[in-house]
Amino acid sequence: MGTMPLTPADIREKKFHTVRLRPGYNEQDVDELLDRIEATLVALEGGPRKGPLITAEEVRNSRFRTTRLSPGYREDEVDDFLDLVIADLTERGLGRPGDQRHSPPLPPRHGSDPAASRGTPETHGRAERYEAGGPERAARSRAGSSHARSGTPHPRSGPPRPALMTPRDIREQQFATTRLTTGYNEQEVDDFLDRAEFTLDMLQRGRPDQATLTAAEVERVQFATTRARPGYDPAQVDHFLDVLAEELRRYEQPHW
Repeated sequence: MGTMPLTPADIREKKFHTVRLRPGYNEQDVDELLDRIEATLVALEGGPRKGPLITAEEVRNSRFRTTRLSPGYREDEVDDFLDLVIADLTERGLGRPGDQRHSPPLPPRHGSDPAASRGTPETHGRAERYEAGGPERAARSRAGSSHARSGTPHPRSGPPRPALMTPRDIREQQFATTRLTTGYNEQEVDDFLDRAEFTLDMLQRGRPDQATLTAAEVERVQFATTRARPGYDPAQVDHFLDVLAEELRRYEQPHW
C-alpha cells in the first residue's frame, strides 16, 4: 500500500534542523530546489505552471554547496526528505526528463503571476554539493537538542572570578527578527538562554554544582529554523553564544 502523495504545502512547510561548526547544506541552494519541487506539484494539481517540471532524476542528481562556519541544513534530514520526493515524482510519471512530455502545458505569458506566500518559485541552476551527505532544510531557528560530549568538564569549584557577562546581560539580550528569510526559532533560543542565565548565576554565586550548561554545550547547541514566521537573526544569536561560551569557559579552567 503506497504512501499519500506529497502536496505543495508539504514542501512549503517542510522544516529541517540546522547545524553549525560542522558541514551542512547551503540553505539557499536547498530552498531553491524545494521551490522548484513545490511549483511542479502545484502544476500537477492543476495550478499555474511557471517553468519546466522537475523530475525525480533531477532531484536525485541535485548538488548543494556545504557550509561549516555558517548555519546550514542537516544533510541527513534533507537527503531523507528528497528520497520521499523522488519516490513521489516517480509514481506520478516524472521519473526522467523525457517524462515531461505528458505534463500539463505552460499557460500563455501575459504578465507576471502573483508570488505565493513563500515567494515565487525559482529555477536557478543548482550549485554543486562539494561533500558527500544529504541536504537538510530548516525553518529557521537553531533547533535540536545540544550534543553532550563525554568527558566534558563541569565548572570547577572555587572563588568566583570577575564577571565579563552577568545573568542580567543574558536576560536583557535582544536580537533582531527575520521575516521571509531563515531565522532561529525564538522559543527554543529563549528557553536555552533561560538555562544559560541560571547557569551563570550559579557560577557567579560559587555554586558550580548547580550549573546546567557547559561551554561545550553552548558551542554545539542547535535550533530549529523558521522561514514563514519571524525568527531571531542567526548571526546575532551565534555571536552572542560565542561570547557566552567564552564566559563559561573562564569558570571551567583551573584557578591560579
